[in-house]
Formats: sequence, structure tokens, C-alpha cells
Amino acid sequence: MSTGWSGRAIPFPYVPGFTHGGVQYCGGQTARLGEYLYGVGSRGAARLRRAAGEHDVPAGTSLEGFLVTYVSLYRRWRPQTFDDIIGQAHVVRTLRNAISTGRTTHAYLFAGPRGTGKTSTARVLAKALNCANGPTPDPCGECVSCLGIREGTAMDVIEVDAASNRGIDEIRDLREKVMYAPTQGRYKVYIIDEAHMLTPQAFNALLKTLEEPPPHAVFVLATTQAESIIPTIQSRCQRFDFGRLTVSDLAAHVARVAQAQSISIDPDAARLVARRADGSARDALGLLEQASAWSPHVTVESVLSLLGVSDFDILTRFAAALADDQPGQVFQIIQEAVDSGADMRQFLQDLILHFRNMLVAKECPGRPELTDVPEAAYSALTRQAASLSRDHLIRVLGALSEGEAQLRRSFNPRLALEVTVAGLYAPPEQPTQELQPAAPAPQQRQAPAAQPARAATRAATRAAKPAAAESEGGGRFSGITEAQWQQALARIKPASALLEAFLKDVGSVRVEGDLVRIVFDPAWAVHAQKVSEPDSKRLIAQALGEVLGRNVRCESTAARVEARKESPALQPSAAGKSGSPGVDFADMPEVQAAIELFNPREIKTITD
Repeated sequence: MSTGWSGRAIPFPYVPGFTHGGVQYCGGQTARLGEYLYGVGSRGAARLRRAAGEHDVPAGTSLEGFLVTYVSLYRRWRPQTFDDIIGQAHVVRTLRNAISTGRTTHAYLFAGPRGTGKTSTARVLAKALNCANGPTPDPCGECVSCLGIREGTAMDVIEVDAASNRGIDEIRDLREKVMYAPTQGRYKVYIIDEAHMLTPQAFNALLKTLEEPPPHAVFVLATTQAESIIPTIQSRCQRFDFGRLTVSDLAAHVARVAQAQSISIDPDAARLVARRADGSARDALGLLEQASAWSPHVTVESVLSLLGVSDFDILTRFAAALADDQPGQVFQIIQEAVDSGADMRQFLQDLILHFRNMLVAKECPGRPELTDVPEAAYSALTRQAASLSRDHLIRVLGALSEGEAQLRRSFNPRLALEVTVAGLYAPPEQPTQELQPAAPAPQQRQAPAAQPARAATRAATRAAKPAAAESEGGGRFSGITEAQWQQALARIKPASALLEAFLKDVGSVRVEGDLVRIVFDPAWAVHAQKVSEPDSKRLIAQALGEVLGRNVRCESTAARVEARKESPALQPSAAGKSGSPGVDFADMPEVQAAIELFNPREIKTITD
């Protein structure tokens, strides 16, 4: 889009001038010509105006001896005053007040995520300290010092990239030069970017200088990993934490830049770009620039196509298929996402965000500002949230979040996603994973004919569990629901997977006041013994306490079963000497291991 010279000159940085290959790359003020910026001197600016007139000149050509270069949006819109810094009001207010009252310190630590304005704030601080009208919280931007800092030519503002100058030799060189007085301004400002990359030896070499610097020196350490800065350095600095920019602040910034750059963008598209930027102003402007190159008019559809973010429609269809218990449709939607070239990790992150928005819409009705969806889609989100219960949404979010961690380690992200989704259709009272064996059994290759006998053995073993619960009365659970028991097992599993596997074979669980009685069938006496260990009881009590909301204590027993039907293959051929029915050992883990190993046709009990 051609705008000619109607736009004002934009005071943003440029590449210093030099000559190479007969082409002059000139430094100085930056000026706007159509969609392109030129780094030109004050005399060259007038020559360019006369030569260009009202026409745009493509980047890469030469005009009046000056090379036309394009400067990225995030460089053009780098903050030049404290008022230009967005989303960091607490930092701006403190620094402005300190400058106004003459209480600036000698060392600052700016910590925060990328693209939040740490280095830009350090440059504005250097301007405020060295401005010809200062120190002032409102630098003029026109004096020699302000122009030099803006153009990167100020000798009194030294930027050090700690990622490539991280050794002790570089810090020793800095210590020697810091003692010299500034050449133009009042202060020598050292901006050490990515300060966490300095070696421990370099930090130690900087300690004394940072503690007692010369009166004309100011240090600003910028880092994304403040925890990597040694404590002795942090204690010598004033620390300012830069937070991620909110979606609303970033969306407003993107819209403002787009308007100034004559880029047409929809409000919903600006919000989508802001959400994708993850709190970084630099990333947001980079995405805006990329989207404007993709399409003259930036819409939600163009941003989705460019960035690979899942469409709201496909997310709502996925949630609807899940609510309607239609696994076939869910797997079809995954296939469509794969065919469209979507990244499965990004698709799962979008699903998590969508179900999170549904949960927020359900819990906080009438608060669209709490969700990351366009206003036009909020009503559809609210209707869909009503189709799922609160517990169902929480269960889905938990399963998808666990699946996200698995996707990061998976060599087949699609398979990992499909397994995660398949687990969402398991009944709430059943775990999504197979029960682990109660005791390790020898692993040997079995003949196909042994499979029916083993299946009958497992069936008979599982059939013994309900009988134990009935002998206690009142069903398997009393004073606690099975869903609460499953929640407790989920909390126990990260600490002890073996204990969680044993607790899956519980006969009954009864809560009486602050006492939890865990009863196993006598066949699972080994399980009861494991659960009775002090460490096991402590883990179980802690998990149940979190679920029930009160402190509890646990005890475990193996209750005798009075009557139980066995498979004919498992009936003992003889009773004990006394003639009374003895304890049936066929269900014990050791006997089960032998049965699976040898696949016997008949089992006899031999007594002395």
C-alpha cells in the first residue's frame, strides 16, 4: 500500500552507516518512505524526499546513493520512552519516581520472559539518565545523547551480550574500562543481556565492581532465568520482575501497530495473534508481520492457516463427539487434523485450552473476558459447556494434560494422542490402564492351548473379590464413593505404583469417622501385608485425606470368606485332616504363578 511521505518520520533504530562494494549504507535518522525505512543522514533525508517524491521504492534498490532497507516491525516499534512500554506499569512507575527524586541506584536486575521489554527499558533508562534535559523521566529524544542511544552509536551506553562474552577475560576488560569517565553523558550505562549465561568465575570477578562501582557507572543485568544468577549478585541489585503481557494488552498493541503501518486486520485476528505470542510483544509483532505478508487483509482464517492453530469449529466438533459418546467421530476428527497437516502437539494444546474455556464458561457464566475465544463464539462455547458436567470436564482436562506430557516424549504423536482420547471413553469407575499383577509372575512363552485355562483361572480369581465385599456387608465401599477411591489411587500412583496396583484388588473400603478399614480377600494376604506397612499407610492416609478433606488413619486386614463358588478346575480334591473345610490356597499369588506356568489339568490339595 502506497502512503508516500504523508507519514511522520519514525524515530526507531537503524544499522549504522558504512560503505561496501561501492554502495553507501548510511546511518543517521530514520525516515518513512511508503512501506520502507531508510537509514539516512540529516542532509540525505532531504535528498531522498526530492528524489522519491510521492512514490514508493522497492527494498534492495539504491536511491541517491542510499540503499533501501526494510526494518522489521519489532525493531521499528521498540519503545523509546517510558510511556511506550506496555504491560509493565509497576516497573515504569518505580523507575520514573526514582529518576525524578534522584534516587537511582548503581545496579538493576531486570528479570522476565522474552519479549517483555527488559532491554528496551534499560535503553530508555540510559536515555533518561543521559538526556541533555535530565536526568529526567521524559527524555527529549532529540539531543545528541538521546539520538546516539536510539541509533546505537552512543559511546557511554555499552551493551554486552553475555551469551557470547561470558568468560572471565571479558569481565576483566569491563572492570578496567568502567573506571574511565563518560565521554558525552553523565553516566556510563552497562547493559548486560542474558546475564545468566555468565560463568561462575565471571560473576565472581564482577562482584566487587558491582558492589562498589565508580559514581558514573550504572549496571543493568537483563535475564530470562533469574534463578541462575548467583545470590551474591542478586543482593547487590534492585530487582524488577517483568511479567508476560496480557492478551488484551497485546491485542491492543497489535491493532495500534497495524493501523499505523496501514495493515488491515480483524479484531479477532489481532486477539488470536496476541494469544499465540504467549505474552511477548516481540513475538506478537513478528507474527503480525508474517501474517501481513501472507494476506493483504489479516483475518482469523489466514492466521489459522499460517500458524497451524486449530479452528474453533473443529474443537467444538471434537467436544460434541466426546459429549455424545461417539468415539468414531473423534477419531475421524483426528484424521482430518492429520490430513490438514496439523501438528498433533499443537492440536492437543488447543484441545486443552478449549476444554479449559468450557470449564471457565460453566463455572463463571457471563464472563467472556475470562476465556480466550472470540466474543462471537462465546455463546456457542456456553451452550456446549452445558452439555458436559463439571466432573466430566475436570476428568477430560486431567487426561489430556497427562497425554500432553506423553506426547512430548513420543516418537509417534498421533498414536499417543489417540491412546489418550481412547482413555476418555473408559467408565469413570474404571481406571484407563490395565490392572497390574499383584505379584510378579515368571514370564515364559506359552502355548496357544494354555490360554483358555489361564482365562478361567483369572475369572475364578476375580470372582472371589465381590464375595469378600459381601461378607463385610454394605457393598465394597461405605462412607466413601468409588470415584473418591479412584481419585486417592491416582494420588498414590506417582509415589508408589506397586502400592497402587495392590489397592486395585481391595475387597472393601469402609470409612468410620477418622478410621479407614481396607479389607482384602484372604487370597490376597500378601496385599494386606504390604498395605499394613507404615510407609504404605502414611501414603494412603495422605491421599484419602486430600480427597475427603480431613485427616484419617488406615488399617488393613484380610477377612475370611465364608462361602465362595470356585471353578471346577480349582476345587480341592481333599479337605484337611479335621474334615472341616480348609483355606483354599488356589487363589494365592504363588499358586497362581504356578498355575499359569504349568497349566495343570487338575489341582489336588495334599495334606500331611
